Amino acid sequence: MSQVVGPTYLGPVGHPALGIRIPEILLPGILKAFKKRNVAGGLMLSFGRETAPEWVINAPYGKYEITQGHTGTSIRKYMTMAAEASIREGLIVEIEADHLTIAPSSAEAVKRISEVKYEYRMSKEELEKSINYVKAEIDEAVSTGYVNFYTLDTCFLIDYSVENLGHEQVKSMFFEIFGDCAKDILKRYSSREYIFIGELGIPYKYNFSQEEVMKFAIKYAESLKATKLIYDYIKSKMTKPFGVEIAFDETPVLTDPKEMLFYMKELWEMGIRPDFIAPNIGFKKRKDYSGDLKSLERRVDRLSAIAKSFGSLISIHSGSGTTPYSGKGIGTYEALLKATGGAIKYKISGVYIELLFDLLASYPKGTRQRELFETIFDNVYDFLKKQIEQDGILASPELKAQLELYEKEVSTGVREEKDSRADFFRYYSFIALNLRDSEDRRFLRESIVELYNEDVEFRERYDKEVEALTLRLIDGLKYENNVLKVMEWLTRQ
Repeated sequence: MSQVVGPTYLGPVGHPALGIRIPEILLPGILKAFKKRNVAGGLMLSFGRETAPEWVINAPYGKYEITQGHTGTSIRKYMTMAAEASIREGLIVEIEADHLTIAPSSAEAVKRISEVKYEYRMSKEELEKSINYVKAEIDEAVSTGYVNFYTLDTCFLIDYSVENLGHEQVKSMFFEIFGDCAKDILKRYSSREYIFIGELGIPYKYNFSQEEVMKFAIKYAESLKATKLIYDYIKSKMTKPFGVEIAFDETPVLTDPKEMLFYMKELWEMGIRPDFIAPNIGFKKRKDYSGDLKSLERRVDRLSAIAKSFGSLISIHSGSGTTPYSGKGIGTYEALLKATGGAIKYKISGVYIELLFDLLASYPKGTRQRELFETIFDNVYDFLKKQIEQDGILASPELKAQLELYEKEVSTGVREEKDSRADFFRYYSFIALNLRDSEDRRFLRESIVELYNEDVEFRERYDKEVEALTLRLIDGLKYENNVLKVMEWLTRQ
């Protein structure tokens, strides 16, 4: 066993990265699984949605969007609890600031991942406000002394409109934006051939036309600029080794390998070498992968080969499936292993809370556990109904359709009332942890923690389920003993 314990920068080594939305009840089961398989893993929350600085978490209800820090867990709290628990257990963990997101608001960030279909262009004022907020998040993370990894998400700044412009418009815009640097950008890619060989032994060849270079440069200009700005700010604050990941997945289309190559090449030119990059490989949140596995394997092989040429690995987001027990669907883990040689990072978060609500719902009616679930369900349902009626920040045609489907299925006897598997609940039950009572308490979150602390049978059962879920991921992607690779990285010459 390694002499290194606690928060540690793991480097570009494959590992699971797990969201601890309620660290009080999630850390025991997760860390037990890490210890059982000798795994070094990441513990994280999304800064764009799940967590927030203490001054947001402690603010009166209504001062900030309900989607901002919706777990009710502050940056300081989850990082401190994760670090202290890992040290007690003698484990190596990476404390990650996940999804430092440049976005118009946390509500828009939530809509982006909730199958709401739309495009949004940020204003200059929104951009400045978002950057300042991200800097404040970084400040709190750094102040804990525990953070050692950051995932940067500037997907909102990708400009898709350039794809519909003609050649002369593209050319004019390109030279206007990049000025004296325009020729250097073109020179980097002209008359060059890039060849990458993946785990499948297939050589992938890419070259760029001038128009492609100009389009890609325009499309990703603001995203790259913001990424550099955030990276430089982190670098100015950190006094110990840290790593970064680029979130490239929350986009409306599959990631084009050539575009990812361009993006990584430009990052390299900026002096940024990410440990991981997360492309859109066709995964949907809370759904098993239903596409062709051979196509997935070939797609990931291409992307992984490109990433590795820059000293990076692929990171998989939207890692949870249709149920907490399905992984990402039959054969999906195996396809990912073939395509990456097992050198892959894999993230899950919300599935642990989905597991919690399913477990509470499984108890007989009249029990404390079932009554808590019904209270959670009713409060989420009532809140979402009001969102639709009042055109609230979460209102969307997709949410309206999910609620109507649930009501129709209940009325026709297709689905039982208060079903934890109803789509609207699966996609939006996260909001339960941030709902307040008349005394401004996060009463549902507090009730969950109280039940966990007071009910030995429930605590043992949930710990066992969390451990089992974590082990399914660890075993499915063969992370066992990855500590050995981490130690080689830490002792590198």
